[in-house]
Amino acid sequence: MNPVMTPGITSTPGLRGGRPCIAGTGIRVTDIVTAVQLEYSRDEIAEDFDLSLEQVNAALDYHERNSAAIDADMKRQDENFEALFNAGYGRPQAPVLPR
Repeated sequence: MNPVMTPGITSTPGLRGGRPCIAGTGIRVTDIVTAVQLEYSRDEIAEDFDLSLEQVNAALDYHERNSAAIDADMKRQDENFEALFNAGYGRPQAPVLPR
């Protein structure tokens, strides 16, 4: 499936796994979509990520045009995270503070 590119979105091999990002940043489209799913407003997202509303809208427009691919990528990321978590990655192997 070839993505439908939108202004303000780039995909660069080697940057964020080649995932679509807001041009000039390392902020992935999936980061913006996740924030929307968590019920942040566009204004809050722009402020929290230090973006303009135009950049946020570009990411959401890209998602709208490529929702199947973006949603599948987000699902893969969640599954990978869950598998790593269940395997014990991300948990300290030793106490953080000595007793």
